Amino acid sequence: MQHSPPHRLYFEIILGLLVIVTIFAITGEEQILEERLVIDNTSGMALNVYDDRENGGNSSIHLEDKKNMQWHCILRESYSYPHCGFEILFDKERTNGVDLRHYNKIRLWLDYNGPSQTVRISLRNFDPLYSKKEILQSTKYNQIEFNVGLLNGVAEFSLKDFFVANWWVLENKIPPQLSHPQFDNVTIFEVQTGSGRPLGKHQFHLHKVEFIGQALTTADWYLAIMMFWLGIILSFLAYRIIKLKDEVVIQRKRESELLEINEVLDMRSKALEIKAKTDPLTGAFNRLGIEEAISLGLQEWHKYRKPLSLVMIDIDHFKQVNDRHGHDTGDLVLSHLSSIVQQHTRTQDLFARWGGEEFVLVCRDTDIESACAIADKLRELIANQTLHKDIHITASFGVATLKTNENLEQLFKAADTALYRAKAAGRNRVITAA
Repeated sequence: MQHSPPHRLYFEIILGLLVIVTIFAITGEEQILEERLVIDNTSGMALNVYDDRENGGNSSIHLEDKKNMQWHCILRESYSYPHCGFEILFDKERTNGVDLRHYNKIRLWLDYNGPSQTVRISLRNFDPLYSKKEILQSTKYNQIEFNVGLLNGVAEFSLKDFFVANWWVLENKIPPQLSHPQFDNVTIFEVQTGSGRPLGKHQFHLHKVEFIGQALTTADWYLAIMMFWLGIILSFLAYRIIKLKDEVVIQRKRESELLEINEVLDMRSKALEIKAKTDPLTGAFNRLGIEEAISLGLQEWHKYRKPLSLVMIDIDHFKQVNDRHGHDTGDLVLSHLSSIVQQHTRTQDLFARWGGEEFVLVCRDTDIESACAIADKLRELIANQTLHKDIHITASFGVATLKTNENLEQLFKAADTALYRAKAAGRNRVITAA
């Protein structure tokens, strides 16, 4: 049974969560984007009442409880259009109001008791194109008039239902292009008695006004979702491109290392048996056996910077052993030396016969000092043991470690050079590469 890699599973989980979030964002658009502006007795806005006396009438209005926004007025017949009203000022100067363009509903909690059949509410907008600060009635009257029966509980209206009062357009000589409802700078919310001549006492109690809208339009919201997914897709594509690029680089590096290993081993060990992994005489590894260790050591060096060291070993005066005792004895000496080395090296080290009386010890994850200590220990063991028929031999050692920007050929050359120096210095000694 095949299992998905952990990173693939994580990606699928994250993708599933993003899909769920997107579905929630689409279906819950109204709740997520909803924005409310509430006006009540805790809003701290300035309040004002007025009646028709400023127009020559004799109606009267009284603010009973300013904190709770309760008032009453008595309309009398001395004026053609008797009225009274209550204002909430978004700005005391009546010039810098609030932008209600992204609100689409208004909810009204208003108690009314009186002879009028209708109540009028207005959202008065200030615009320098038609408004003057010193003329109070120059603010645009965006209004709606409705039957008082709608005030049972909560009355809700759309801002699209508002219209501009015709008397205001005519009185202020407003051109047609400026006679449409406008809510970009509403300075006053107003409650007023309705049309006709509803003479008598009118009682009002305004509990709360609530404007409901969206922080973003539906089009902008869906555009934001599309941009979000576009960003996710582009990020995923960028991630895949980077991963593929890294994989290509790693693959090329591995291929290059394998080619380098093969070239070096082909040049230095043509005499070894190609198909066998061990030397039949000494039991040490040959070319095929050592290739894996060198490859692994190179990977550890490049990836983790684990040191890779090489110890070249050459038996001193081995030709004299062959000349005096014969080649069979020489072969026994080689075999016994190989046994000593293999018994006293670590499992991570790899020992191989390089040719004739020359051997190589590959020391993975070993710095130059540690490799030198290993070589010196082997040198002492060889020098202090009788290998065959009272034959005592010694060996010379050349030690080198792989350096930055150095290849395998340079590593082997450095170890060879150190070995040559050990022989030139008198043999039976360990010399490290310069």
